[in-house]
Amino acid sequence: MRQRIVLPVRGRISRLALLAAFSAGILLAGFPEDDGFVRAQSRESAEYEVKAAFLYNFAKFVEWPADAFQNEKAPIALCVFLADPFGNALDDVIRGKTINKRELAARRVSDLRDLRACQLVFVSDKEGKHLPEMLNALKGASALVVGETDQFAERGGGIQFYMEDNKVRFSANVDALQRARLTVSSKLLALARIVHEKNHRKED
Repeated sequence: MRQRIVLPVRGRISRLALLAAFSAGILLAGFPEDDGFVRAQSRESAEYEVKAAFLYNFAKFVEWPADAFQNEKAPIALCVFLADPFGNALDDVIRGKTINKRELAARRVSDLRDLRACQLVFVSDKEGKHLPEMLNALKGASALVVGETDQFAERGGGIQFYMEDNKVRFSANVDALQRARLTVSSKLLALARIVHEKNHRKED
């Protein structure tokens, strides 16, 4: 897939870790859609293990402005808003890892006011209806907002997961990414389906 939009690009980055996470979507192919309740549970568990790996790799290929953190030692907070479909998967993926000398922290958030302390926010399909309130709470903040609801990216989210050929794929809303002042690697955008917001919503 060719890159169609160019945002500011970070320095040289290894592609191997990114491809490892994105190719992990193959895991889902092992779980037939109609193979019973246990299979369905296993498939969902595998799906969110893959998505947890995606979130970690998104953080590796996105750079936040300095004022997105309280100080130089503050961690990169990967937050899950309300319902948490990951179990321990997200915690396991980021345990012991750092990005640009910052530790990673997995947090569960239930109050909109706490979202501004997050660098990445994931909202599940179950909670996607809260996107307008989330975007309002994050107005002016540099947060990467990731979801999995239909039209999530076109409605103002930064990145949206979707399923294609039984694999996890993602769309990137370049309008939202630019508005949040996020520096995104061209390597990441090259693997995304690029979308724009309906009506090209702008910050007031």
